[in-house]
Amino acid sequence: MTANMYRVGDYVYFETSSTSPYQIRRIEELNKTPNGNVEAKVMCFYRRRDLPHPLIMLADKHQIYLVDI
Repeated sequence: MTANMYRVGDYVYFETSSTSPYQIRRIEELNKTPNGNVEAKVMCFYRRRDLPHPLIMLADKHQIYLVDI
């Protein structure tokens, strides 16, 4: 059996339940706790279809559109 070795910047799949699709997260920080466990600070990524409508409207309001000139 081999241990997974994760690093800051790695993208990982995260399962919240066996009936939901995997989520994608990027590791931002890894910290060892005093009792020897490792905690990770992660950035979460979501599919647009999985977000509640009010949050999509808020994101669209702040969207920056790049236009080729």
